[in-house]
Amino acid sequence: MSKNMEENIRIINSLNAVEGFDPSAFLRKLQNEKGEEQLYLDVKYRKLWFRLKYPLGKITKRIIKLENDYAIIESRVYLDRNDNDESYISCAIAQRWRSEDDIYGKRYVETAETASVGRALADAGFGIQFSEPEGEKDINPVDSPITISNSTNNTVPIADESLPDNIHTTSTNKKEISESMPVEDIMNIMTVDDAKNLVVPMGFYKGKTLGELCIEKPSAINWYIDSYSGKNNILRAAAKILIDAAG
Repeated sequence: MSKNMEENIRIINSLNAVEGFDPSAFLRKLQNEKGEEQLYLDVKYRKLWFRLKYPLGKITKRIIKLENDYAIIESRVYLDRNDNDESYISCAIAQRWRSEDDIYGKRYVETAETASVGRALADAGFGIQFSEPEGEKDINPVDSPITISNSTNNTVPIADESLPDNIHTTSTNKKEISESMPVEDIMNIMTVDDAKNLVVPMGFYKGKTLGELCIEKPSAINWYIDSYSGKNNILRAAAKILIDAAG
């Protein structure tokens, strides 16, 4: 890795820093048409990074044009889900063509959406800055799997799309936790892993873990803190732990 690349990574990490989360750990190497290696951050990790940094943010998608042979999708990134339509911090458009040659060509609408989201997040400071200074162009196709060498020198380990395991909160030795305990007492016992793995026992998200909601519906985590009126303080405490860890 060049010194310029290392400096870029250090600067970008500091701009959108999330304690315990290192985006560079999720990079993988690709080759461009000239055979040159480029580092790339997949869209799912850009989304994870953004949600950890701005748990109340949102990403909207809109179909600009949809035909039998191509799709054009626009994505916008907002720091807060309550922001009005024109208060986005970045916006990007992507076009993909239908093709029967491979599975991604058949899923041209989905790949156009993924590409537009990836580019919008890159413009917001989550991702493409990891390319070399002379290689600012987006990699095409955005985040469709690309065959790379099996050599361990050409890959970066890929982790699950979940809250990072190396984020920790202060906890004591394991004790019995009950729903009626004060939230603060539960938070002193429960770890981030406990919070991620907690299964919602009722309501619309019944059966989902809070870790899954962090990825699929991050605004729901905040709802359990501000609007949930039930008696389950374990759920309320776990949500607060995840929000604190992401902040």
